[in-house]
Amino acid sequence: MSYTNYDYLEVRAIRPDHSAIFAHKPVPKNTLLGHFDGKAIVVDLDRKDELDDYWWRQSVHLKLEGSLLYCLLPLWEPEGIDYLNHNCKPNARVEDQLYVYADRDIEAGEEITADYRTFNLVPQGIRCWCPEPLCVI
Repeated sequence: MSYTNYDYLEVRAIRPDHSAIFAHKPVPKNTLLGHFDGKAIVVDLDRKDELDDYWWRQSVHLKLEGSLLYCLLPLWEPEGIDYLNHNCKPNARVEDQLYVYADRDIEAGEEITADYRTFNLVPQGIRCWCPEPLCVI
């Protein structure tokens, strides 16, 4: 199961169908916030249309070689760090595709976010939900 540093973080619903992680107390820069885990699989992206949307949204992309994507597929319902959302001006960074760190000091109450484009190897080509008009992930 993925690790989440609950000493600093908590999960909150932000919509009826979506949750996010938030700092419940100040987080110092470079604090390990969590890491992803799951079943390692290889997917042929030439056959991506055969994948269901849930799988695609929940997988953690590790490495791309040609049309083969090496990734982690969750083995359980999402929890903790799995609710890391995208932001074009994030307060966290993902290293080695797995480890989530505070990229700056984070205030209590802030949502923890990362820029998916910096660690997600397969662009989805969808309009970002941030206020930047030309942002695509």
